[in-house]
Amino acid sequence: MAEVGSGRVKPRENWQLVLYASFIAQMLCITGFSVSIPFVPLYLIEELHVGSVGEAGLWSGAMAAGGSIVMGVMSPIWGTLADRYGRKSMVLRAMFGGCLIIALMPLTGSVWVLFGLRLLQGAFTGTVPANIALVASVTPKERAGYALGIMQTAVFTGSSIGPLVGGALADLFGYRPTFFITSLMLGLGGVIVLFFVHENFVPVKPDPNAPRLNIVQSYKLMFSQRTFVATLLILSLVQFANSVIVPVLALFIQVLNGSSDGAATLAGLELGITGIASACSAAFAGRLSDKYGHRRVLFISALAAACLYFPQAIVGNVWELLILRGFMGLFFGGIIPSANALISQQIPEGRKGAAYGLVNGINSIGFAAGPVSGALIAAILSTRAVFVVTGVILLGAAFYIRRVLARPSHEAEELEEISSDKIAGAN
Repeated sequence: MAEVGSGRVKPRENWQLVLYASFIAQMLCITGFSVSIPFVPLYLIEELHVGSVGEAGLWSGAMAAGGSIVMGVMSPIWGTLADRYGRKSMVLRAMFGGCLIIALMPLTGSVWVLFGLRLLQGAFTGTVPANIALVASVTPKERAGYALGIMQTAVFTGSSIGPLVGGALADLFGYRPTFFITSLMLGLGGVIVLFFVHENFVPVKPDPNAPRLNIVQSYKLMFSQRTFVATLLILSLVQFANSVIVPVLALFIQVLNGSSDGAATLAGLELGITGIASACSAAFAGRLSDKYGHRRVLFISALAAACLYFPQAIVGNVWELLILRGFMGLFFGGIIPSANALISQQIPEGRKGAAYGLVNGINSIGFAAGPVSGALIAAILSTRAVFVVTGVILLGAAFYIRRVLARPSHEAEELEEISSDKIAGAN
């Protein structure tokens, strides 16, 4: 017997308590992480004395991209550690680590130090994959779609209200105090997990006779599973599609309005509507995927979201764009929980942390690549072309996952068998 434990939290009777406590903690953390989005460029100019608006924009972009890239590198490592030492410990590391790092940000007087702290934030946080791995490990498989939909609702809700709250807090209290408030939000999330999430973690025990695999070899096994690769692809492209429009949305709205007046506010409204629509649909879509199948809901949601990108390129006014992005957000809300539930279904219990860590790593890279790609497409072609190109990419991905996921798969059993013989030895 290769495994004594399975890396699972036992018993399952308390899975709903874990879910709802994790939901509240996750929403607090994502709200906190999103609070600084509206005012970082202003903070750089007014407090850190960056010379110009253009330079502040470059620094803001570098901090966002740098943090995402570092998170992309570190997430698989943290995920592997979660499978060895417990998922709750990784959630606490991400939340309390973020609390400490963000508390240091208002104390700095140098843009370089702030940049370094942003990189540290990317390296030591990652609350989303840690929480998803924890919830997935305790939830009955027949309720995985619902549970992961609830968790995705926390992410969408936090990322939607964070910028709104951040702008108001910065106006009321100033930039530096707002960072401290953000830090407290992450700390509160950590306290909730510490006292209300109980994990009786049973780690995988290695078979001394099994071949030992390193982290790279373990992930190579995952990449050999076509279902996992297809699901990973669509998740990364959703992150890409969400971020690709960010640098050009305000410019596109300016073109539609014929004026720059209110363009920034309307751009924030457009992004907020997309996030709120996704938050509203995520839990419902999770229930649908439990009932009708994760593969079916994933394909339909991806196809519909892709198709809704094309008419955005030909809208004549801002309100048409807002309506289309609202409907698109509804289908985005169906993609992520069904894809995460499919991963939970396909990956053995003792490797869920590693799997979701890898997913977050790839997603972070997609999120970092999106704004750069959007700016390049707009510069080479036009702002309207950004919607068309993104729609084509998502459409191709939708039919790819349809072709891959339509075939019967016994990969979960195959990977479980490989894990029992080999991966346990790596731990």
